Amino acid sequence: MDSEKHIPLGDLIKELEKGIEGLNSGGSSKDAVHELHLLSRELHERLTVLRFKAFEASSSKLVNLQELDEDFEKSQTNLIDAIKEVSLAEKHMHKPLSSVSEGLTILERANYTSILFSNDNSSFNDMLDAVDECSGIDEAQEAFRNSIKPTGRKEDIELAQITFEERIPRLFTA
Repeated sequence: MDSEKHIPLGDLIKELEKGIEGLNSGGSSKDAVHELHLLSRELHERLTVLRFKAFEASSSKLVNLQELDEDFEKSQTNLIDAIKEVSLAEKHMHKPLSSVSEGLTILERANYTSILFSNDNSSFNDMLDAVDECSGIDEAQEAFRNSIKPTGRKEDIELAQITFEERIPRLFTA
């Protein structure tokens, strides 16, 4: 992805579809997966902005999402400005969650399921339910740690476990 160029929403979705096809066929390199992650993050951030703009506009009229996307394109910053600003995702990294699965992207779900649950989607979903039912951070972290069955490289496992565990305290913040 060319960081200095804005990708129209339709093209972004097409690029994601191509990347997912590559993942499903097993022909994706580490760089391709990283690129897919960046594209999904871009899509998530843009949809979050569009959802917020739609919410703002919903009190007065129906929203034309294409107009909102054009407004978003006009407000794009260059790379230097973007480095100075904190991304939308980082700003909301510590916002409270109503469920530990809230806001997980498809790629994040696939990553956690693959690395921490040996591709067992059912076990992953059971863990999400178990963590949501916990009454405190310690109990939720214990439920998470007791349910994982990791496979893969040690570094990948540690990173996935740390990033998921960072979500758990957000369930219990006011």
